[in-house]
Amino acid sequence: MSISLLNIGKVSAFKTLGSVHNVRQWPEGLLCFILPLSTFFCLSAAPHVWYAALIWTAPVWLCIVADYFSPPDQSLPKLDGKEWLLDMRLYGLFALQIVNIILLLSATSRLAWATPFDVGTSVVNIIAFRILMGTTSCCSGIAVAHELLHRRSRHMRLMGRILLWTVCYDHFALEHAHGHHRRVGSSADPATARLGENFPNFFRRSVVGQWNNAWRLEGQRLQHRKGLQWLLHHRMMHGMAIELTLLGLIIHQYGFIALLMFLYQSFVALRMLEAVNYIQHWGLTRDGSKLSSNCAWATDSWFTLHTFIGLSRHADHHIHAGKPFYRLRHQEECPKLPHGYFVMSLMVRLDNARYIEMACQELKAKN
Repeated sequence: MSISLLNIGKVSAFKTLGSVHNVRQWPEGLLCFILPLSTFFCLSAAPHVWYAALIWTAPVWLCIVADYFSPPDQSLPKLDGKEWLLDMRLYGLFALQIVNIILLLSATSRLAWATPFDVGTSVVNIIAFRILMGTTSCCSGIAVAHELLHRRSRHMRLMGRILLWTVCYDHFALEHAHGHHRRVGSSADPATARLGENFPNFFRRSVVGQWNNAWRLEGQRLQHRKGLQWLLHHRMMHGMAIELTLLGLIIHQYGFIALLMFLYQSFVALRMLEAVNYIQHWGLTRDGSKLSSNCAWATDSWFTLHTFIGLSRHADHHIHAGKPFYRLRHQEECPKLPHGYFVMSLMVRLDNARYIEMACQELKAKN
């Protein structure tokens, strides 16, 4: 009788734990909306008085703090056949990115420049827009585009390219899938940071190298097409034409300053993306042709996992590129980052020497 009661108690305890985990999934699944929603509300009410504009940047700093103190998370969500519900987040983030870009352009076009006070207030607003929109365009724009580009559905891949147009980085769609995933961990991959390489050198090499690789890959694909056929099928030419058209529409509808703001937030998002690229593969080289589970750095940060929609489980993503973000598993063999992407990307940009020292120590400990 006592054994039966004990077993019943265990079953009840497991059910309770399962319920707690299911309840916890809802708020943690919404973490990815913190930055895009904060950006939406900020830009909807912009322009702001100078001190209010600075206050609106608080969500970014709070994300860094939350990432620093984030508990570890190596678990998988309990799906229960509700994958479609998890995918709905991608559609929501996609819509918010497009709306936020439009709001950014509109808010920038309304900035006043008549008096010195107006100029000061407008500059502070631009700084706030840069911090919020630039970070959001990376975490909820490029990260979401990365996920969508790996899906089989044609409309989802198109959504991924549209998101890349919002940061003028369309060629990433080609180079990432057909270049980076095939050459990661080798000297032929510009997005793999080499042992001892600092971030400024990597940034220049990666940005130029990825663009060159994308152009070369598309040239190889179309080597038998000539003239108009080459032009009509060249995906990089299509992307550049769309981006240039977008820039023309922006300057026509919102003005030159709005165009500069759009390019500025694109650069900020790109720089954060490359900081994440830098920490994902720094100093790692591939042994042989087959990818192993230690092909990328890992972070256990619960906050990064959910705000970057699974991007931090990068090793499993490279092994199983077609897996949706909610099925990616933690790889224990990987070298470990002490914190998540928010903290580490900031360290890379502000204290690169400290990051390199930490990374070298971790690689020595792993070997």
